Amino acid sequence: MKALKKPASLALYVLHSGFQAFKLRLREELFAYRGINLDNYADDESLYCYYQRGEPLTYVIERLCGGTDTES
Repeated sequence: MKALKKPASLALYVLHSGFQAFKLRLREELFAYRGINLDNYADDESLYCYYQRGEPLTYVIERLCGGTDTES
């Protein structure tokens, strides 16, 4: 019996949609807690590295913002 293979387009869609969800959540967190626009700090290429490694959002935010806190 042959194993079913997922088409490459499906794998790319799942990967892309996961990245888009990661980016949307990051954008919301940055704006809500720091008042920062994500587009001013990072592009898709740099964010994708964090996504691939499975880094938590708090880590990504700290790396992007340099550890500065605007809530003081």
